[in-house]
Parts: sequence; structure tokens; C-alpha cells
Amino acid sequence: MDRLLASSASAQEATRRAIRGRRSGEGPRVRFGTDRAGMNAAARSESLTIGAVSRPTRRIRSIVFDTAVDDLGKQNILLRGYEMHGAAFVELSWARAATPGGARGSIELRVPSLEVGKMLGFSEPLRRSIANRPLEARSVAETERRERVLERAHTRIAVCFDDGFVECGGRRSNFHEIELQLLEGAEEEFWTVAAELAPRAKARFLPMSEVELALARATGAGVAPVKARRPTLAADASLDEAIVTALSACLDQFVANWPALQSHAPEEAIHQMRVALRRLRAGVGMLRRSVVSEALEAASAGARDISATLGAARNLDVLVDMLVAGPLAQANGEPRFYALLDAAERRRIEAHAAVAALVAAPATTQFVIDLRAALAAKAWRPPSGDAAPQRSAFDPSAPGTAKSFAMRSLDRLHRRAIKKSRDLAALTPDQRHQARIAFKKARYAAEFFESLFGAHAKARRYLRRTAALQDKLGAVNDLTVAAELLRGLGETDADLAPASAFAIGWCAHARAGAAVDWKKTERSLKTLETFWR
Repeated sequence: MDRLLASSASAQEATRRAIRGRRSGEGPRVRFGTDRAGMNAAARSESLTIGAVSRPTRRIRSIVFDTAVDDLGKQNILLRGYEMHGAAFVELSWARAATPGGARGSIELRVPSLEVGKMLGFSEPLRRSIANRPLEARSVAETERRERVLERAHTRIAVCFDDGFVECGGRRSNFHEIELQLLEGAEEEFWTVAAELAPRAKARFLPMSEVELALARATGAGVAPVKARRPTLAADASLDEAIVTALSACLDQFVANWPALQSHAPEEAIHQMRVALRRLRAGVGMLRRSVVSEALEAASAGARDISATLGAARNLDVLVDMLVAGPLAQANGEPRFYALLDAAERRRIEAHAAVAALVAAPATTQFVIDLRAALAAKAWRPPSGDAAPQRSAFDPSAPGTAKSFAMRSLDRLHRRAIKKSRDLAALTPDQRHQARIAFKKARYAAEFFESLFGAHAKARRYLRRTAALQDKLGAVNDLTVAAELLRGLGETDADLAPASAFAIGWCAHARAGAAVDWKKTERSLKTLETFWR
């Protein structure tokens, strides 16, 4: 898409500067959803009134355009027109596939009007990208925006209070959103303001606006689940930089999957949220030998509590899939097996509802904001006193400390994983589960620090082989967990007991069959080559 617009971009640069521009280089921003009472409480709060300079209220009408067959959406392009103060603007943004973190390119122009023909006049390449099919309004939003700028000693924060509605797909819904954006100054103070605001407004964190969500629902495309992004670190990065980068990536993955919970198949989003929190907890656990942080420990505890709800839903997702592919496929239409499946499905629906309630809960938003604030403040320190002799004490802000920390940590976690996987064939299910956890921690650490070392091919082989072993051990553990869930269903309802007992036996048989290659797997681990030494 960059090349698509190159022919017209230079001629439009003057116009872009003359109107609003892209405001590139600005600091972080955060968006909250709330209700009218929460909006009013936020507007009156000391956090957003002391040192605040108000701006005139603006009314904004925004329209998202696409063709009837979603030509732009399929190319991950967003074409948005909006009217403000009697002027019309158009914003075109698109994915930059090669850019880490999924950054988007964008261009914004003033146009004569939001009439489609006139609006498209600025870009022949855009017309070609939709094969000259007509554009239509896919969503329309009208917003009353009140703006303030918080002027602190060394920090300026823009605050927007948006009240409005969005019409999309024949449905209309109201929204109340608060957005904070750091214009200048310390990121630490920005997140402190956000952390103070969230409970007062009873706010929920919004990874994307209500308008974007409504459009995704109306087009039927939904929001795709987001997998883990491997951090990128400079070779001379400090441990401080590594902590911020790695844990931010975990948090990004966690919140990016919230919108996907509203899709028709939320199972993968739940799985990815759980993975994100596991990675976060593994990262905090790895750091305990070199830094002390009450804030990170609190984040790890919060992630553990959230993961419990996610884990319950994920286990039931696995159980339902297993019943359909395994015991049910051999049931020959026996009604009791379908009754067992129905009971598992009902529990899964309840578990998914619990996940949705968890994401919407103010405590989960507070978890996200508090961790952002801790990372911005670098709220950790080297160990001191009695803890220092047992820990590797060094200045985490010094250049190069990330690499030295990574080498020691990767050595330790790899040795532990190899030790726990000795004699795999003879291990109990619980011991194999512990081996799986050890390899998972080693792999997460390898993903966190891979970019510090130049051996990309060796790193890929290491990650591929450890992931394959983790999958094998995970499949066996899934059968064990499924058997426990089936036992609970059978004990709860006597009518389900026969089908439950059969399915438990099927799990035991499948688990026994999976043990035949453990000796071969253990031999292959002896040739597992590390990439950091």
C-alpha cells in the first residue's frame, strides 16, 4: 500500500502539514469506556481538573467507507472521513506488514466534502485498489468531544471526553469514552494519572474504540486473535530496557485479544490471553534473581488470578473438542454421549461468560494500567542486604546487562528443563507436567532474548524443537485434565456417569498410546543445541 500511494503523496504533503498532520512522535495514549455517571465523575476528578485548560467543545461526524464486498477491509485498509467545524477530512491508514508491532502507515487530507466521488478524487491508486467498485458508508458515528490539556510541571496530557453514538449494520449504540494522550513529558506521570482515573470513572480499558468494534461486527469480519510478538532488543540493551520491552509485549498481547472475545469463535482469543499472562508470569519469575519489585510481584499475582478464569474456559474448550473428535465419534449415535456433550457445552458457555465479565471488570483494567505505570516508572531495584548474596546484584540500567542476564537465565532454565525431562517414559503424569512447565519457561525466555544474539537460525531450531516437545507433553496433560472434568460431570449427574466413564477410559487409552515415543524424544533432547553460547 505504501507504493500504491507514492505517486500522489508528495503533492499532498503541503496540504497535510497545513491541516492537522499525523501528530507523529507523540507519546502513549489510553482509551477508557464508561457510562455517563463515570464520565461525569472523571470530568470532576482532581486528576483531570487541577492544572487543566479547557478547549471549545467540538462535534464530529465520522464515516467509515468500504465497498459492499469489503475490498479495503480485506487489504487491511481503513478509509475514514469526518466533518468538524464545517470542514471535511479523510484519513487513509493501512498495515505495514514488515513493521514490528503491527504499525500502520497513514495519510490525512482535507477534502471538498465527504461525497464519495469528490473524496476519491485525490487518489487514483485507491480507486484501482477497489476495482472501481462504489464505496458506501459502513458505519456512521456522531460525537460530542470535550477537550482539556493538563499542564503539569514537566508534563502535558491531552484529555478527550467523547459522548456519542454509532450506527452500523442497522444497529445503533451509544458510547462514552475517555482518551488520555501524553503530549510532552514523563511517561511515568501519564500512567499515574491514568491509574488514578480508572477507578474513579469505573472505567474499562478499550484496546479499540466502540466505533471500530461496531464496524468489525457489522462486516462479519470480527477481530482476529493476536499471537505473541517476540521483543526486539539492541545487543547492548540494559536489563531495564529488556524488562520494559518483554513485559510490555506480554501485556500488549493480553489486551489485544479482548475484542476478539466478541467474535463467533472466542476460543483462540482466550487461549492467546492465557499465553500472554503465562509469559508475563514467567518473565517476572525469571527476574527475581536480579531485581526486587513489589509492583511486578503484584502484577504476577494479578495475572495468576486472571489466568485461573481463563484456564477454566480453555480446559472446557479442549474437552468439548476432544469429545467430538474422540469418544463421540465412536458412540454410534448413543443419546447419553450427546447428553454428556451438551453438559460440557453448557459449562463452557458459563466459563466464556465468566471470561467476558472478567475482561469488563474494573479490576482487570486496573491490573493493566498499574502494570503500565510500573513499567514506565521502572519500579524495581537491585537486591540489597540479606538478599544480595543469593542474587546476582548489578545495575540493571547499565548497557549490556540484558545480555549478561539473559545468558545466565537461559543456562539455568535450559539445565532445569533437561533435568526434569530425564527418563520421560518412566515419569508420572504430574512429573511430565512439571517437565512441560520447565520447557515452557525456557522457551519463553529464549523468545524474550533471542534478538540479543546473532544466531537466528540456531534460535529458530531451538524454539521449534522445544515447542514441539511442549506440544507433545501438553497433549498428554490435556487428556489428564479432560478426564478430571469428565469425572466431575459424571459425579454431578448420575445419568451422565456411563458416558463419562467410557470417555475417561478413552482418555486413559489415548494417554497410554502417547507414551510410546518418549524414549526417542528423550534421546533427541540430548542433541538440542543452545544458541546463546
